[in-house]
Amino acid sequence: MTGQGTGCLFDSARDHRYDGSIRWIQPEGRSDVICMGTADMDYTCADCIKQALYPVWEENTYHYKLKPEAYYQAIQKWFREKYDLPVQKQWISQVPGTIAAVCIAIKKFSSKGDFILMHTPYFDPLRRTIEGTGRRFLESPLVLSGQRYEIDFEDFEQKIKQYHPTVFLLINPHNPTGRVFTQEELDRMVTICAANGVRIISDEVHFLVTFDGHRHIPILAVSEKARKISVQIFSFSKGFNIMSLPHGMVLIADEQMQKAWQEYLMPYNFHYASNSYSIAAVTAIAGGAGDQWLKDVTEYLKGNLDFFISEVKTRGLPLRPLRPEAGYLVWVDCRETGIPPEKLGEQFLHEAGIQLNNGLDHGEAGRGFVRINLAVTKACLEEALDRMTDMFCRI
Repeated sequence: MTGQGTGCLFDSARDHRYDGSIRWIQPEGRSDVICMGTADMDYTCADCIKQALYPVWEENTYHYKLKPEAYYQAIQKWFREKYDLPVQKQWISQVPGTIAAVCIAIKKFSSKGDFILMHTPYFDPLRRTIEGTGRRFLESPLVLSGQRYEIDFEDFEQKIKQYHPTVFLLINPHNPTGRVFTQEELDRMVTICAANGVRIISDEVHFLVTFDGHRHIPILAVSEKARKISVQIFSFSKGFNIMSLPHGMVLIADEQMQKAWQEYLMPYNFHYASNSYSIAAVTAIAGGAGDQWLKDVTEYLKGNLDFFISEVKTRGLPLRPLRPEAGYLVWVDCRETGIPPEKLGEQFLHEAGIQLNNGLDHGEAGRGFVRINLAVTKACLEEALDRMTDMFCRI
């Protein structure tokens, strides 16, 4: 399905102001705000999700259940066919949510007081996870070069040698900048970490939607060296819009790390206390039932992205969107607007009726930026652009 058909599929959406959506919660006293913050989509899920969940509902039994063999086979099939990565069943474990998986992995593979290295700007819940576990946040800033953020490898290696972090928390694709790190970049980071005794925890939740030929490479597909030191965390939630079916997956290839991880997980009872609906949805998606829907939604999101960037230029708005290589979150440079960085979110909300994420929510490296979610209908995006245009005409 392409062109007009794809548009029809995603051009309409429920009114999420009244269905419990966290993103679409309206400020007190208002009901007209366009909400473009939290990273989920406005679209109805792939039909294969409904088809997968119906038999679970019809059976209506929710006792403790082991995951079916089809679940493991589907995940193995996904990584074999899409990445030529020979995932073994024993590599796979499940945690209800990727943030929870990151939290548990940090607690297992580091100690209180340790430094955890992460690129900035950062996704704030991950920084709070680091500090909430009693670890110390250590930043290595990405450097904006033209329209693209690059890794400062000199700073990256210097921070590791000076502060001796036990873990590097990699976000790939990166949130909020939308970077997809290349094989060469990943190889270099792995080499530096391996040489200095640093384990890698790789959060890859935004991996499904990529643009313009950019290809996400899972950390375990980088090299044998990477497989010896890495924990790969992923979910189908962002790409298939199933955040209310929380299901974070963890892949560990190294046998010693696997053993330590499984022993640490044992008290949580995740191995049998699973959400039957999440298991059914993941099995269907990993088995390929949603591939066409994913292709279609990626095409629609690419159209929204192209339209947004083009309209910002055509309308002469004092914004500089950085084209993401993955995901539906656009990192926008607002430093030419004249709006104080601390007031950006407030200005867009009160003057344009648009709720978005102030760049300072992503650390000091986000000063003067905002993050905008484009996973809305084309009509909603046009309305948001009209409101931005009116706002900048008035200030």
